[in-house]
Amino acid sequence: MMKLATITTNDITGGLPNRPRPALTREQVFRLLRCAIKDDEELVDEIIEQVHENMLAFDHKRAECVIELIVRRKVSARWAFRSLLKDMGAGARTASPLLTAKRGPAAIGQV
Repeated sequence: MMKLATITTNDITGGLPNRPRPALTREQVFRLLRCAIKDDEELVDEIIEQVHENMLAFDHKRAECVIELIVRRKVSARWAFRSLLKDMGAGARTASPLLTAKRGPAAIGQV
């Protein structure tokens, strides 16, 4: 009977120099992420679904207009989409879940 050799971690990396890897730049991380997303159709679908839901929740009427521009491939679609995303991000950074304009302390108990 033939005896199989045991492989350890040192056997695999033993001949390689042990030096630290340089950190990736922000652009490199972005490019890797973009490639990974493009390669995974399910992930693309999940991202689009979540962005769609967030847009509608943030400003339903404006989201419908932006979606129509995108679907009709209008030149202004990119600008409108970026603007909406920027406003959504600014709203998320400045809005407190407990003290927003519509749901502040005065609105407690109102639906």
